[in-house]
Amino acid sequence: MRLRNRLRTFSLNSFLICGLLASLPHHLRASAPQPDSIQMLRYSVRILPGEPPVLQLTRDHQLAFQFPLVSGLESFSDGTSQPEKLSAIAYTVQQASDQSWTITATAQSSLWASRRFEWRFLPDHVEFQQFARGHCALGRAFFLSNGISNRWDNGSAPGHNWVTTLYADKYFAPNPNLANQFEFNTAMPQILGFSQGRETASEQDFRPERMPGTFAPPPLMLAFHQDHAWTSIGIGAKPGQYQFPALEYSGSRYAGASFFVDYMGYRSLTPDSEFASPSLSIHFAYDPLDVLEKYTAWLDASGFSTPSARHEVAWHHLPIFCGWAQQTVESVPLGRAPNKLATQANYEKWIATLEARHLPIGTIVIDDKWQSAYGGFEVDKEKWPDMKAFVTAQHAAGRHVLLWVPVAHQEGLPDQLCLRYQGKCAGADLGNPAYEEFLRPRIRHLVQDIGVDGFKEDWVGAPALPGLALTTSDARPAFGIEYFRRFQSILWSETHRWKLDALVETQSTNALFRESSDVIRLNDIWYATRNVPDVLRLRARMAFITGWPLVDTDNASSTTLSDWWSYMQAQPSIGIPALYFTTLTEATQEAPSDQDWASLAALWRRYIQSLPTTMHNP
Repeated sequence: MRLRNRLRTFSLNSFLICGLLASLPHHLRASAPQPDSIQMLRYSVRILPGEPPVLQLTRDHQLAFQFPLVSGLESFSDGTSQPEKLSAIAYTVQQASDQSWTITATAQSSLWASRRFEWRFLPDHVEFQQFARGHCALGRAFFLSNGISNRWDNGSAPGHNWVTTLYADKYFAPNPNLANQFEFNTAMPQILGFSQGRETASEQDFRPERMPGTFAPPPLMLAFHQDHAWTSIGIGAKPGQYQFPALEYSGSRYAGASFFVDYMGYRSLTPDSEFASPSLSIHFAYDPLDVLEKYTAWLDASGFSTPSARHEVAWHHLPIFCGWAQQTVESVPLGRAPNKLATQANYEKWIATLEARHLPIGTIVIDDKWQSAYGGFEVDKEKWPDMKAFVTAQHAAGRHVLLWVPVAHQEGLPDQLCLRYQGKCAGADLGNPAYEEFLRPRIRHLVQDIGVDGFKEDWVGAPALPGLALTTSDARPAFGIEYFRRFQSILWSETHRWKLDALVETQSTNALFRESSDVIRLNDIWYATRNVPDVLRLRARMAFITGWPLVDTDNASSTTLSDWWSYMQAQPSIGIPALYFTTLTEATQEAPSDQDWASLAALWRRYIQSLPTTMHNP
């Protein structure tokens, strides 16, 4: 009786956290002896007791990782995440079948009423997930870690055993950046998704390798290299549960490395609900793209992706002309804004030039800025006095027309549809049903009345700051990656409602976005890029692996003339050929010769003839 009373007092004083009474400390429960290792054909795991217990994962007879058995889950209050302390960890190891094992762990939490952790060890991969009960708002959910080490000390991590020890020498990120760098030293952090002002550098400290966004959000996976072997760490969740901006990797620091997602207080638990984190997977291969393929297959098998909405449409394959680089060529050298040149008169002039060169263009993309306001989806009548007549003329010539659009832009939005930050409208409140009611009729008008054939999506992003007055819920999620998903879903579904063969070009190679995308555009390269075909073949291969068989090759008009021409010759073997200028390359201001243009026209005609007969230009 005395022991029971003492335990009851301890619980009431120390564990009445987040409004629920914590359970009995687990270290007082009896437990049977546990196996201390798990042997699989492709890997093995050794379980080391301690506080916390740790797992050592070995493959090819080399120690690859050391992980804590449990991971932290912060609560969120007063604008910041509150760290969790885990103690009294108990676990059981069970052989689930001839080919799989499980470890189930529990722990006492300083924040949550109950905590549970599940590991699954299967022949070809490992899975981890954590669970919690309570009624607090959620902060950062860690994987294979609890807290983040500083550069010179433990930081918020309780110690070395509470973060991941990496024995890899580098990692691969399927997250293209303007330096075209895909492999990084393990000390380099990585944000797979969206962030707020944490990736770019100043004009004086320009670091293009920290400027991703080309495939935003990319697959939420990193692949770690060790002696010719690649081992991935990635996460997935059911659609609707991507209520965080990114998967973040801290880089390997003093104590080790951390992986986490941040809910920033926008998601909360109720007393009768249980939090289930995204699932983490570890896969094994000998090439980074092979391990990306295994990770993608796991997403599909687990229900963590969406099926492709794409249908085979003949005109989607035809060569593209987008006027953006020509807009910059005629403006930036003169100190003017390129978006001022997105006019009906200019596009008619540029198309006439292409016609004179007998270039068989199938799709015209009207780029930034045909709108009177970026967020309003209304035609600027001064620039485009008769867009309908322009579209009709292109249709008569056997072409289709796309409009460039940024994601959820604030310009032109009514105040009641705005997300406000520091007193200003910072974007659309996508979870507000009134925003959807605002946007859908505008898309319908452009497609049904004006006659446009689709859209090219750009300026992809999502809020990644706490404290915004977001309209979001589990039933209608509109924070983090789900914020962007909601916009793209509205854009794609409304466009296809009025034109079944429409084309919506997108730029996220995350398998969550297959449901609302027809084609991936390979996106921008930087002015200093060389060996352009190899750079963009790699992007195309990643897109193919994650679920996009057809890509818009975009254009290398920002490089040298010779690099541009080498890429133009390679485009038909990569995806849909594309051209972005009619006179000069952007950076070097070089002009293709008449012979170059004639060769390009012949190349495109051969490409069109190589398509199935149903896909030939009318």
